[in-house]
Amino acid sequence: MNPLTEAIRKHHSSLANTLKAHARGVGGNEPQPEREAFVRFLKGDLLAHAQGEERHLYRLVDELVRSFARPTATMTVDHEFINDYVAKIEQTTRELADAADGERSRLSLRLRELALQLDAILELHLAKEERIYLPLVEAHVDEARQRAVLEAIHGGREEEKNVIQGRPLDVREIAPRERHKLIFETFAALEPEEAFILINDHDPRPLYYQFAAEHAGEFTWDYLEQGPEVWRVRIGRSA
Repeated sequence: MNPLTEAIRKHHSSLANTLKAHARGVGGNEPQPEREAFVRFLKGDLLAHAQGEERHLYRLVDELVRSFARPTATMTVDHEFINDYVAKIEQTTRELADAADGERSRLSLRLRELALQLDAILELHLAKEERIYLPLVEAHVDEARQRAVLEAIHGGREEEKNVIQGRPLDVREIAPRERHKLIFETFAALEPEEAFILINDHDPRPLYYQFAAEHAGEFTWDYLEQGPEVWRVRIGRSA
């Protein structure tokens, strides 16, 4: 066990859980002392932790990234979270369309929470790109290469994007009895060489055998992440 990283992970978990508890309790009719306790936590714990990391941990990480890692890896993690939230919002929207009156309030609240969470993630993600990455490009990359990158970002073939990235389908919060039906409907809607990324809370190996039995030679199956908490599989339709 690594004493530094283990301690940081535990502190992160504590901070996240405390923040979530406060966030779900404020903004209503809570007493003023609860609001003041929230502010004390933010200033005394959350900001203090951030300042300590900047002064000490990030200096160490800067050295390690230069030698062993990819500087943009954290931004890729942002994109993974954005994909996940889009999938959850899409699924909740589908559920709302057919929800009974007793479920609509819960699903509407969940949709609002997901939208606000995605908004916060995207605001931070865009700020990092615009404050750190874009000034580097402006200062050190010639205009011809900038135009080539711009064209590559926005001018690629849509089918190539689908194959490389895939459309996210997060089934973790869908009732197990409904998952396979949704997955096979999503597969049926694919064009040749298109794909989607299945996000699940366990290894979907039994699903692979079902695909092999019913769609032999028609599908591709590539693991992108294999647990222990999340499994991601790119499932595509063969050409």
